[in-house]
Amino acid sequence: MAPPTHPFITFEFDTRGIDARTWMLLGEALSKCQHLAGAPLKPGAATELASVSLARGVQATTAIEGNTLSDEEVREIVDKGSAGVSESRAYLEREVQNVLGAVRDIDHALGAEVRLPINVDRIRGLNKQVLDGIPDKPEVVPGEFRQHDVAVGPYKAPHWTEVPDLVGQLVNWLGNLRPQTASQDGIEGRFTSAVLSAILAHLYIAWIHPFGNGNGRTARLIEVQILSESGIVPIVATNILSDHYNKTRNAYYLALDEARKDVMAFVRYAIRGFVDELRAQIHVVRQHNLQINWESYVYETFNKMPNTDARSRQRAVALLLPEGAEITPEDVTDLSTSLARKYALCGERTPARDMNDLAKLGLVEKTGKRTYRARREMIQAFIPPVAAA
Repeated sequence: MAPPTHPFITFEFDTRGIDARTWMLLGEALSKCQHLAGAPLKPGAATELASVSLARGVQATTAIEGNTLSDEEVREIVDKGSAGVSESRAYLEREVQNVLGAVRDIDHALGAEVRLPINVDRIRGLNKQVLDGIPDKPEVVPGEFRQHDVAVGPYKAPHWTEVPDLVGQLVNWLGNLRPQTASQDGIEGRFTSAVLSAILAHLYIAWIHPFGNGNGRTARLIEVQILSESGIVPIVATNILSDHYNKTRNAYYLALDEARKDVMAFVRYAIRGFVDELRAQIHVVRQHNLQINWESYVYETFNKMPNTDARSRQRAVALLLPEGAEITPEDVTDLSTSLARKYALCGERTPARDMNDLAKLGLVEKTGKRTYRARREMIQAFIPPVAAA
């Protein structure tokens, strides 16, 4: 039952209110999640994508709350455990480490095939984890429901005495909402249920504001957990909503406010951002796949020829030429230390001869008197064409 002061906290959601465009975006999101889950990458590229995605999600969910660590510092914390920040900024690093630890706990549970609960203790435990070791006001007790009233800007959260009951209603509602369509509608229903449950859990925790601090981080971690446990959203995509909220921070707060009149306002905003971030990840995967196909084409071209020192050197050049850049023969020797050593044993005109040979093979194009570029765009010709709009 909604509190009289907060009639929008209804613990109800009618999917009939979802407009056609949002349904289409949900379908696209499902398709892109399946694409991501089925796209093989080189081990190094896969590790890089996972690390970057995790760092962006962790950085985003803390930056929204005012954490000022840079992207590079957060990435260092993700990869090495610490960025070695100054003592005065240690609490910012601790905040990132706390959120990172919570996300990794979710990932480890999934790896062990353990489904973490979403109950009152879990929500309180997450809040305790994100606030652990962070200096705060005396009335803020990590993991304990607030015993005072709070306001976020003009928004006044429910009276503190209502919090335990509201959180209890929330976990019961989520327990019913999450599996509601999964058993009936297959993968489409399970995906829709997961995405909507994650977004609504986030929204309701923000509305109830059960803790003295860390409510946003707790809400976004619950969102990550629900998406992770869907069995459909790849791990690299479970943090991208946090990144979207951070990139569009003003729109994020406006959508939270507007949702009190129309809950679909926040749902539409979140799903739109989810799809945008998935498109960006698919673009990264596509670039990696184009690189793999370019390398395959280069090797295929040279496999038809005798294996000589010159051909081996030219193949290495073709593989290392940067996309879109115009380079001179002198630049070729700087592509790698290995190439530099090879060219040190050759005459000074060898780089120019190699580039001209690559041009004859159709792998590079001469763009000026002494400039060349890789013809990587030929790989695009192997992609099924689409007529121009």
